[in-house]
This record gives sequence, structure tokens and C-alpha cells, in this order.
Amino acid sequence: MSFQQRLDSLLGYVTMYKLVVIGLLAISLTALVLMLVGYLPYSPVNFIAGVIAVTLASVASNKLFGYLFDVRPHMDSALITALILVLLFAPPETIIDGLKLAIVAVIAMASKYIINVRGKHVFNPAAIAVVIASITGFAYAGWWVASPALLPITAVVAFLVLYKTQKISMALIFLATAISIIATKIILSGDFSAQFLWLAITSWPLVFIAGIMLCEPLTLPPTKVQQWVLAAVVAVIVALPIHYGGFSTTPAVALVVGNVLALYVGTRRAVKMRFVSKKKESNDAYEFTFDVPKFAYYPGQYIELSLPHSGADFRGSRRVFTIVGQPGDDQLSIATRLPKRHSTFKDSLMDMDAGQTIWGLRVSGDFIMPKDNSIPLLCIAGGIGITPFVSFAMNSTERDITILYSVRTVGDIAFAKELSRYDVKVVIVTPDESKMPVNWKREVGSIDEELIEKYLKPEQHVYISGPPAMVTSVKRAVRSVGKNEVHTDHFSGY
Repeated sequence: MSFQQRLDSLLGYVTMYKLVVIGLLAISLTALVLMLVGYLPYSPVNFIAGVIAVTLASVASNKLFGYLFDVRPHMDSALITALILVLLFAPPETIIDGLKLAIVAVIAMASKYIINVRGKHVFNPAAIAVVIASITGFAYAGWWVASPALLPITAVVAFLVLYKTQKISMALIFLATAISIIATKIILSGDFSAQFLWLAITSWPLVFIAGIMLCEPLTLPPTKVQQWVLAAVVAVIVALPIHYGGFSTTPAVALVVGNVLALYVGTRRAVKMRFVSKKKESNDAYEFTFDVPKFAYYPGQYIELSLPHSGADFRGSRRVFTIVGQPGDDQLSIATRLPKRHSTFKDSLMDMDAGQTIWGLRVSGDFIMPKDNSIPLLCIAGGIGITPFVSFAMNSTERDITILYSVRTVGDIAFAKELSRYDVKVVIVTPDESKMPVNWKREVGSIDEELIEKYLKPEQHVYISGPPAMVTSVKRAVRSVGKNEVHTDHFSGY
């Protein structure tokens, strides 16, 4: 197993939100150790007191606002915001300083419920709280996390978060733009040296912003190109501060401007979903159907569901699922596997009653078909990764689509009836030679270079969807036969 496959497998055990919490805790613990040994000029006792005060204020106020606004609060969000704030504001030296930090945390939580558009919070809670505190003169963030001593652990955490969320390209654009501007400013000043450039870069919270704050999913536009533009704009404001009178832009202001830009270019709205029914699709996969208000999306995009429930396990109450349906319809479906050992989220999903409502927090993703219907597709699916291709088939009556569908057994084939209704060529790839539910072609074995060469045409665009390890290996096989343009969509932690 390659390093990438092992990393995919490891990160599949945690949700994105839990990974960020763990990462911020790792940075905080490293900071505490560095304080103890004298590498950071802060009191470890004061730091611990600040962490306790801010965390208690965030969690308590999140619960209070959730109660007042009749919304089930998301505790991971409160913890993430609290841990970000303690890494931005210097540890409190007095009780008054501690109270101020606690109030900043309350402001951050309040922003999620009060500054709200179409059921979605507009601003990164930590960033808007920093801006409000600074403008009012109440408190000022020093961004002390931008310490060279903390850079190694911050870089590791940032990489893991960005890899998990598939936002590495966005972060690289942000870093490249910001570093280029900083380097240009140093060159123009006449004081350029590699050492001075490194000191300037490590004194800015660039990696922390890119890996922790910029990639917050609920405040991003839906498409990759829009995210790239946003990253460049935020980088320019961060690295090239704007001064007007007594006002100066800061990293927090840059993030808030980015949030406004995301709101303008993206359709970020929460979707109220009323549960209709569930249906078993294969040995361990189920389809869940919901009534929804009509809204715009592209076939292949995903929706993030919030399903608050009592006794939620470590993985929390949110998941992302590919939408199965046709844009503009008043119903959509999602599908998921239900292995023997599964999460409390899936227990709650299975136990939903008809008429129960949940919320889809965001719709996003770039795993979509080319606009030109004349471009043929070779779609390669593994397990529940068939879901985006069901949507492709439902929404593309004139396109030539071939699906290579890899399953362990014939009983693992999902959406057989749905796919058989549409004019798509389906080839089941499995070591199981038992009778299939539909009259499709079968290839005995697994998807490898030889099989890909058999079905791949030069003009086809290749799409791969499934478990991370499968996507990684198949992508490598596709490229080895000379096809470099490959679209991927993996199902991590489902």
C-alpha cells in the first residue's frame, strides 16, 4: 500500500471537523510545551487559563444561541473557533484580559446566528470576532501562532486538513500570491536576502490562514475556480495591507472580505429536507429520499447534511453525500454504506421517521460533466462511488457514457434499476461470477491498466469515484496508459 493510500485510509476514520479540532489541539499542546521550555514568551498557566475561559464561553454561548434561535448547535464548530481564538490572542495576564477573550468568543458564536443569509452564517466566526473586537478597540489579536517555532506542527496540520478537504490547490494559490507580494516588497525596499525573506514569511500567519481558516467549507464559494480567485484576493489583502486614515487591513479583515466575495459569487443556502423513505440498494448500501424546495446544482455535486442527535460519537453530526437527482426537481436522494461497525450519524439516519426534517448546509463540488454533450465519458466507480454517475445518467440523455463499476460481489451492485432505465453502457467488474440482476456486460477481476485500455477511447473524459485507495490506484493506472486529464471524487469517511 502506497503512502497516499495509507493516508487516505487513516483520514477516513475522522470527519473534517474532527480533524481540525485534533489539529488545533496539537498546535496548542506544542505551544504549551514551547512555553514550558522558554521558546515562546508566554506563561503556560496564563495560556491554560485562556484556553479554559474561551472554550467554556464558546461552548456555553453556542448552546444558548442555539436554544434562542431554535437550532441544534454544532459543538465541533464551537471548539474550532475557541482554539483558533486562543492561538490569535495573547494569553490573558489578568482576569479582565480573560473576560475580554471570553466575550470575543461569545461575539464569534453570536455571528453564526445573527449574521445569517438563507440559513447559512456569512462570516468565519473567529475572523469576524477579531474584526469587531479590533474596530471597537475592545481587544486586539496578535496572531502569535505565526511563530517560526510553531511552523512545523502548523504546516503538518494544515497539510492534513487541506488534503482531507481537497483544498491544496487553493492553499497553494494563496501562499504563492502572498509570498510573491512579500518578496516583491522586500526587493523594492533594497534589503533583499534569503534569510530576511524567510523571516518575513514565517512572521506572517500564512500557513495557519491557508490550512485552518481560509478553507472553512461553509464560507467558501462552491466551485474550484471561484475558490482560487477568492484565495488570490485574500492573499493580496493579507500581504499588501491597505491603510486608510486610522484603519488598516489585517488577516482577519482579508478573510472577512473573502467571505463577502464568496457570498456574492456563490449560491450558499441551507436546504430544508423532509425525509420521505429509505430503500436498500445492495448488501450494505441504502438510498434515502427527501422532499426539498427546488434549488440549483450540477449533477455530481455533493450536499453536506446536518443531523444533530443525542449521544453523537467522535465523528459528529455532519456528513457530505453526492446528490442523486435532477436539478429543479422537488426530491433528491443520497446513498451510503452501512457496514457492521458504523457511526451514530448513520444510526440516526436509519432511524428517521417519514416527515422528519433535516438541513443540507451547503452544496458544492467540481465533479461535474463537461458542458459539451458531444464529449463522451468513461466513468469508473467503486462501491457507493456509483452515486454521481447515477446523476450523470439521469441528466445526460444525449451523451455517450460508459461506466466501469467495480464491486466485491454481485450483491454489492447499487442503483441497478435506476441505471438500467438510461442509455448508458455499464460493465460490472467483479471477481464474483454469480448471476447479475440486470443484463450488463461483466469483467471478472478488478480494474487495472489492461481493462482500462480495453474500454478507454482517446476522446473520452475520465471520471473516477469511490473509496480513496481505489481512486488513487485507478487514477495511477489511467495515467499510465497515457490519459493525464482525470477527474476524481473520493468518498472519505463514509
